[in-house]
Amino acid sequence: MDEVGYCTLGDVRRALRKAGLPGDISQDKQIAVDAVLAETEPLEKSLSRHWYEPDGIDEADAITIPTAPKTRDDEHDIPRHGALVHGASERDRHRYSKNSDALMESDPRHDRHHRAHQRDVKREIRIATGEYHDGYHDDRPAYTRITFDRRDVDAVNELHVIGADGSYTDWVDSSDYDGGVGNTHRGEDYWVRINNGGESELYIDVHALDDDLASLSNAVYVDIDFGHEGIPRSVRRAVALRTGAELVEEAVVEIPQNATVYGIDTKAEKMRSKANTLLEEYRL
Repeated sequence: MDEVGYCTLGDVRRALRKAGLPGDISQDKQIAVDAVLAETEPLEKSLSRHWYEPDGIDEADAITIPTAPKTRDDEHDIPRHGALVHGASERDRHRYSKNSDALMESDPRHDRHHRAHQRDVKREIRIATGEYHDGYHDDRPAYTRITFDRRDVDAVNELHVIGADGSYTDWVDSSDYDGGVGNTHRGEDYWVRINNGGESELYIDVHALDDDLASLSNAVYVDIDFGHEGIPRSVRRAVALRTGAELVEEAVVEIPQNATVYGIDTKAEKMRSKANTLLEEYRL
């Protein structure tokens, strides 16, 4: 995809005029276009978000507006955090009476050593959600949760999960696994939940994993589409304000000879401050 921007040059002109600064940036449009693009990419990365307008924006004649979700591939560990299924991580504990012959027959370290070699990796994974009663049930889905590095996940194109022998299986491509994006897929082998603010989390059913997994590190590779349809007005204005502040400070905006503008640096700083305020809700 070509470089894209989250606002138009018209948005920049309006931001400049509202700040009481000259709004004429027509003397070199490309400089202004470059400034918009330079403000857009860091914003996407800092907020872990992407916005797009399927039909574009009518006045965006000089800037390419994103019209589709973006694609990203990442690697993740299988985590052990979250709630525990009752009994999933419990070990049998044997208590001997003071006069038990077992105390003489076994070294005190024997029981610890024996338990250490009976560890079940899958049972050690902390379960994030799942309906359980009276212990560990293989016939009910129990999920471990992975938080994606980008919000507003739209589709899972590939989901490569490690197996017992260290190889990876694409659960999306394989007919042995079911799943998808949205609550309608809850109860399947995997599903993606979109939380408030667009935070996206992948839930993998522990029971669908191979036994004796080769590793929990770098155990999942995903290829996802992400993005929110519609560029919010606050985001457009924030990018325009940041762009305008940069143009003013670099003396790119031409000030008419018969015009007097006071406190340009102060106004530029106020524009940046206003932009940060507009973006605050997207940092949650």
